[in-house]
Amino acid sequence: MDLSHLQPRVSTSTSSAFPPHRTQIHPRMHFSTFPPPYYRVDRLRVLVAGLLAVPFLLYLVSVARGTHLTSRIAVSHPKGFCVIIDARATASRVHVFEFLNDGRIPFVGFDSKGSVSLSARPGIRALAAEPDRAGASLRGLLEFAKGRVPRSVWVETTVRLIDNGGLRGLTQELKRAILESCRRELRASGFLFKDYWASSITGQEKGIYAWVAANYVLGTLGAAPEDTFGNN
Repeated sequence: MDLSHLQPRVSTSTSSAFPPHRTQIHPRMHFSTFPPPYYRVDRLRVLVAGLLAVPFLLYLVSVARGTHLTSRIAVSHPKGFCVIIDARATASRVHVFEFLNDGRIPFVGFDSKGSVSLSARPGIRALAAEPDRAGASLRGLLEFAKGRVPRSVWVETTVRLIDNGGLRGLTQELKRAILESCRRELRASGFLFKDYWASSITGQEKGIYAWVAANYVLGTLGAAPEDTFGNN
């Protein structure tokens, strides 16, 4: 893998301004019963900010795939880390998130402490001629993640790979071969991994991401259906 193209990046200050879900603010962060005026942001601006939080949404929706979202929300999530690999055609990017709460819905900090990422080329599509090498292309990203997650919690830190259009246009046989190569690498990573955590997303699932983003940021994720954004 060509490590010369590795591009470390931490989240910008713009994304760190996302207001946390109101039910998950740590007691030490409660300065007042009422939010200051600068937190009363226009709902449209909050929605747009939420839609920009795609990497974290990859985690939120990936844990819900194949299950009922409401049933998963009902279970408390411990503090810890998660690793998401966003695999695209020309590059792959790993995101490492640290959970800041013990609440029912996970909350992460979108700043240099709560969220870091690293990009590497080539993307998985570039390895279509040698699908068995696809997994090896993830090693640099996994090593980066290991450097951000304490070794003592590797075995309980989930790692997931989302093919975000990187394999579009390839035959089903090639897609399966590339994803299986990635799964082999992820199984040996030391992180917690299950085979179905490496898969492609559909257009319908991207729509779910947008819905989750809006309701997460507006504080209505997990609320009664009639109280959620976009319920009509």
